[in-house]
Amino acid sequence: MKKLIQLLLILGLGIIHAQAQAQQGKIKGQLTDSTSRDAMPAATVVLLNAKDSSVATTTMTDNKGNFELTNIADGAYRLYVSFLGYKPINKSIQINQDHKELSLGNIPMVLKGVNLNAVEILDEKPPIVVKKDTLEFNADAFKTRENAVVEDLLKKLPGVTVDKDGAITAQGETVTRVLVDGKPFFGNDPKLATKNLPANIIDKVQLIDRKSDQAQFTQIDDGQTEKTINITIKKDKKKGLFGRATAGYGTNDRYGVSLSLNRFRENQQMSLLGGGNNVNNMGYTQQDAMSFSSAGGGRGGGGRGGGRGMQQLMGGGNNSGITRNWNTGLNFNQDFSKNLIVNGSYFFNDTKNNIEQKTAKQTFSTDKQGNATTNYDNTNSTSQTDNSNNRFSARVEYTIDSFHSLIFSPTYSLTNGNSYSVTDNLSLNTNKDTLNRGLTYNDGQGHNENYGGTLLFRKRFKKAGRTLSLNFSYNNSDNDQENYVKSSINYVSADSVVNFNQRNQINTNSRNEGVNLTYTEPLGRDRFLEANYGITKYNSNSTKYTYDYDDAKGEYNIMNDSLSNSFTNSTLNQQAGFAIRTNKLKYDYSIGLNVLFNNLENNTYSFLTGKDSLITQNTVNFSPQASFNYTFSKNKRLHINYNGNTQQPSVQQLAPVPDNSNPLYIQLGNPDLKPSFTNNLSVNYNSFNNITFRGMFARLNGGYTVNKIINATTLDPETGKQTVRPVNVNGNYNISGMVHNSIPLSKTPGQNLNTGTSVSYNKDVIVSNGINSSTNSLQLSQSANVSYMYKELFDVSLGGSVNFNATNYSQASAGANDTRYLDYNINTDFNINLPLGFMIGSDITCTMNRGRQAGYNLTSTMWNANVSKYVFPKKQGMIKIQGFDLLRQYISVSRTVADNYIQDVQSNVLQQYFMVSFTYFLNKFGGNTGKGERGNRMMGFPPGGGRGGMRPRGF
Repeated sequence: MKKLIQLLLILGLGIIHAQAQAQQGKIKGQLTDSTSRDAMPAATVVLLNAKDSSVATTTMTDNKGNFELTNIADGAYRLYVSFLGYKPINKSIQINQDHKELSLGNIPMVLKGVNLNAVEILDEKPPIVVKKDTLEFNADAFKTRENAVVEDLLKKLPGVTVDKDGAITAQGETVTRVLVDGKPFFGNDPKLATKNLPANIIDKVQLIDRKSDQAQFTQIDDGQTEKTINITIKKDKKKGLFGRATAGYGTNDRYGVSLSLNRFRENQQMSLLGGGNNVNNMGYTQQDAMSFSSAGGGRGGGGRGGGRGMQQLMGGGNNSGITRNWNTGLNFNQDFSKNLIVNGSYFFNDTKNNIEQKTAKQTFSTDKQGNATTNYDNTNSTSQTDNSNNRFSARVEYTIDSFHSLIFSPTYSLTNGNSYSVTDNLSLNTNKDTLNRGLTYNDGQGHNENYGGTLLFRKRFKKAGRTLSLNFSYNNSDNDQENYVKSSINYVSADSVVNFNQRNQINTNSRNEGVNLTYTEPLGRDRFLEANYGITKYNSNSTKYTYDYDDAKGEYNIMNDSLSNSFTNSTLNQQAGFAIRTNKLKYDYSIGLNVLFNNLENNTYSFLTGKDSLITQNTVNFSPQASFNYTFSKNKRLHINYNGNTQQPSVQQLAPVPDNSNPLYIQLGNPDLKPSFTNNLSVNYNSFNNITFRGMFARLNGGYTVNKIINATTLDPETGKQTVRPVNVNGNYNISGMVHNSIPLSKTPGQNLNTGTSVSYNKDVIVSNGINSSTNSLQLSQSANVSYMYKELFDVSLGGSVNFNATNYSQASAGANDTRYLDYNINTDFNINLPLGFMIGSDITCTMNRGRQAGYNLTSTMWNANVSKYVFPKKQGMIKIQGFDLLRQYISVSRTVADNYIQDVQSNVLQQYFMVSFTYFLNKFGGNTGKGERGNRMMGFPPGGGRGGMRPRGF
C-alpha cells in the first residue's frame, strides 16, 4: 500500500509536469551596448508576471550577449534586463497561441545618465542578493499559497529546510533566532515568528551569520556567531491590523484553538498570541521545563546520542506521548525616538505530557575476573508531567550621543511543575537469568525561579577605531523540589527484597555576577588591537534532606543522615587577553590569546559524620583564538575559526549526595571535579550564485576536550544495580563534516533540490568498573528534498534520508557488543488549489528502523490529509476538514548509544482522529509608511542596507 501511494504520487507529478511543459512559449534576443554595439555578456534577464511582478523565470546572456527563455506559459509578462553601469530595461511581453515564440532581436543597453525613449525604466528587486555575510531573498519572488505563514515561505527558499516540528535549518546550520525588522520577536524562539506571521507582509528574508553585540561594535571577530533570519516588513504593511483566529473540534474529544493578532505602526509593533490544544501541536519551543529527581535535576556528562528517533508528526509536534498545552504571549517593539528602542515580550505556557514507554537496554561491563558481561534491562513505564512556565525578556537600546550607547537586556522566568511516574523493571544477566525485578513510584513537585540580565556600555572615541566597552552580567536561580520515592526490588540471585519509602526536600540556589572590560586601539589603517579583562563570581548552595517513612506514625519523620547533606560552592573566574585584527580588501584575520584563572572552593557538611569537608582547586588555562575570512568573490567566502573555552561542573555534579530516585541506577556527585576545557576548530565555505540560484555550503568541525566530565559506571553483576559518578577524563575528540547543496530545478524561484551529506566521528573515553576503555562512533547521513510549484495551481515536495550509525568498543571494554543500525525516512506533501475556493492537501511520512533489538525494527507510516474551502467575499474565512494517521500505522521508536550501553525506546503516540476547524483572517493595512531603517541598526547594518526600493546592479 505504501509503495503504491508513493508510486502514484511520483507518476502524477510527472504527468502534470509533462502537460504543463507542452506547447509553451520561448523568448530570445541579444543585448549590445547602444554606443559601441559590443555584446553584453553575463547580463541578467528576468521574466516577471505582469499581474503581481513575481519572477516567472530568469537567465543570463552568453559571451555573445544572446539569451533564451523557454517553457513559458501563456500570459502577460514584463521582461526586465539589468547590467552593472547600465540602465535597466523593462518591456511588456505577451505569450499566447498566436505568439508562442518571440524573437526580440538586438536590444541596445544605454549607460546610466542617457534617456531611453523606447522602454520604461523602473526599479525592480532581484530575487536574491548576496552580501558580505548576508544572503537576502526577495519574498515576492517566491510565491506561496494565500494566507500562508512565514514558515511556508521559508520552505521555498534555496538552502533552507523546515522540518515537521518547525525547526529551521539554513545552509546546514540550525537557525537559533528570528528577528522582525532587526528586532526580537518573543525573545529567542524562532517558531513563534515563523508559525504566526503571515507571509504576504514580508518584503525580504535575510539569512545572517549574526555576530555578538560586542563584535558588531568593535568589528573584531570573537568567534561567537549564530545563524539568524531577519524578516523585513513591506513598507505598505508597516501600518495595519492583521492576524487570524482558529477553532476546531474532532473525534476522541480532540480540540485546537489559536489566536494571532498584530498591530503594526511605523515605529511600533504589538503582537498577541494565544491558544490551546491536545493534539501535540506546541507551536513554540518549550523552555525551562523542570526535571524531577531526588537530586533536583539530572547530572550531566557521559551521554552521547547515537541515532535519531522517529519524529512525532501529529499536529507538527515532536514530543513523545500525548501533549496538552495552553499558551499566551505578548510582544512589544517601540522606537520612542532615534536614540531609544525598546523591545519586550512575555510568554506563558502550561503543558501536560502523558507518556507510556517500553525500553530495552543492554549494558556492557566486566566482572571481577575480567570476563565480559552484558546485562539486559526491560522496562515498562508510565509518566505524567505538568509544567507551567512564565518567561519575560526585554532589550532596551539607548544611544546617549554619537559616542556613547547602552544596551540593557533583563530576563525572568518562573516555572512550577509536578510529575508522577510508575516504572516496572526486569533485569537479566548475560545468560538471560533473572537478576532482579521491581516496581518504583516517583511523585514530585517543584518551583524554579530565574532572573538576571546584562548591561552593555559602549563608548567610541574621536579617533576612529578606538573604543571602550563594559559588559555587566548577573543571574540568579532558585530551585525548590519535594519528591517522594517508593520502591520494592526483589534481588533474585541474593534471595532478598529491598523496600524503601522516602521523601526528599531539595533546595538549590545559584548565582553569578561578572564584568568584562574590552578596549580597542587602531594600530594603523587596517589593523586593530583588542585588550580584554573579565572577572566572574559563581556561588551555589544546595541542601538535601531525606526522610524515611515511619509506619507507626504514618509520617515521613525519620531523617536519613546518609542521604542528607549541605553543600556550598564558590568559584572565582578571571580572564585576561588580547587580539589583533587585520582588515584587507579580500580578507581579514584576527589572532589572540586569553589566560583563564579559576579558583574553586567546595564545602560539604555531612549529617552522618557531623563534619565539614573543604576542597580547593586552582587551575590555569590558556585559550588561544583565531579567525580568518577570505572573500574569493561576492558569492564565495571562506571562514576559519579556532577558539578554546572552559566549562564549570554543575552543582549536582559536585554535590556528594546519592540520587536514588531510580534504585537500580544510583547517581553520585564528585566534589573533586575539575573544569573541562575544549578546543574547537571550524572551517566554513559558502558559495551561492544569485543568478542560477545554485548554492553550496560546506563545513568541517573538530574538537578536543581536556578534563571532559563523564559518568564512570559501576555495575554489580550479581544484583544488576548500577552506580554512576562524574569524573574527569582525557582523550575525547570529535570530527564532523557537512556539505549542503541547493540545486535549482528550473529558472523559476522556489523549485529546488536540496541535498545534505554529513559525516561525524567521535572517540569517547568510558570508565566501567574501574577500567578505562573507549568507544569509536561513526555516523553517516544523506538527505535530499525536492520542492516544485506550478503557478498558483499546486506545490509539492518529496524528500528522503538515510542515516547509518556504527559504534565500536575497544578491547578494554571486554566484549562489549559493537552496533550497526540504519534509519530510513521518506516523506512527501502536496497542496492543490481548486476552483470555487477549494483546496486539498496531504502529507505522508514513512520511517524504517533496521539493525535494532528484536521488537524495535519497526516501520512507521503517517498519512495526513485535509480539504478546505474559503468563505466570505474576500476569503476572510476558511473551513477545513482534517484527518490524521489515516492508515493507523504511526509509531515512535528512538535509540540512544551512550557510554557503555545501548537503549531502544518505543513510546505511545497520538491515535487517528478527524477534526473540523474554522479560521478567520484579519487584514487591515493603512498604506505606505515610507520609513523602515531603524530595525537594521540592531543587526549592525548600515542605513539602507538591503531595504526595499534598492536598484539591482547586475545582481
